[in-house]
Amino acid sequence: MRWSSHPARQCAAGLACSGRPLWWWESGWAGLWTATHGVAGVAWSDVGQALSQVTVWHLVLLAGIWFAGLGIYSSVLAAAMPGLGARRGLLLNLSESAVANVVPLGGAVATALNWRMVRIWGHSNSAFATYCVLTNALDVVTKLVLPLVGVAALVALSGHVPTVLWVVAGSCAAALLCLTVASPLLRRLGNRTWARIRAVLAVQWPRLLRASAGYVAAQVVLLYVSLRSVGLVAPVAIVVMAAAIERLGTLVPLTPGGTGVAELGTIAWLAAAGLDPVKVVAGVLLYRAFLIALEVPVGGILLAVWVALRRTSAHGTRTGVAT
Repeated sequence: MRWSSHPARQCAAGLACSGRPLWWWESGWAGLWTATHGVAGVAWSDVGQALSQVTVWHLVLLAGIWFAGLGIYSSVLAAAMPGLGARRGLLLNLSESAVANVVPLGGAVATALNWRMVRIWGHSNSAFATYCVLTNALDVVTKLVLPLVGVAALVALSGHVPTVLWVVAGSCAAALLCLTVASPLLRRLGNRTWARIRAVLAVQWPRLLRASAGYVAAQVVLLYVSLRSVGLVAPVAIVVMAAAIERLGTLVPLTPGGTGVAELGTIAWLAAAGLDPVKVVAGVLLYRAFLIALEVPVGGILLAVWVALRRTSAHGTRTGVAT
């Protein structure tokens, strides 16, 4: 699922083995340390103890919510490229995430891989360009809208909204306004691509809207259940705002998937709301593990299976022709 943005990877002497420059990953760990020790004031041993209380049932439930979110978002991808289908959309999404997070120049390699896959499936370059523009634009828009929903939920359910959150909501609203004003600039992408974007939106906007809303809801539910899994019962409005802050953190391109930045903001908000800091940290880390880390092995396995099936099919075709 496109839980995270498209990171670029680079690997050379003195760089992290995963492909990012060492400072990139160190920044993420620094953010995590600041969130846990500086903001929440907890020790890793306490967090580990809280995580050890998570039952197998909770892990299964979290995995089910995570996979449901993947299915919902694959519908967004399928709508952005008519004829793609949810199954192939799921494969594109997970393979992109797996490659982008583990290989040098991962963002570029993942995009090239996705382009190659959709070309094999018979889609045009223009269709792929439209797909990239729409999915990335929707990703940014949903992350900017969620804080507005979070503030509205706080106003409706508690009536109290900290000043900093009003500032965040105002900034998100201003950013959305700027995107709306700048949207005509998409015409510079080329008449053909712009025409395809308009054509896809004209037909698919209800599906894109529903699936995007469902995708956001799945993220909020995943966070809520993650917190419940470590024994923390938080008000829904608090959780919605926490999910909104976490999503905004992933827009900051300083660390992979917003690691450190997203956790810092989320933990700070939940701790400021008066929740148990140890359980807050444990729940947020559990949530992020499903949101970010799980895509790499799952996406890698699916991509390996797809490549193997492609090779088997190609070998069978060559054998048949030779015969």
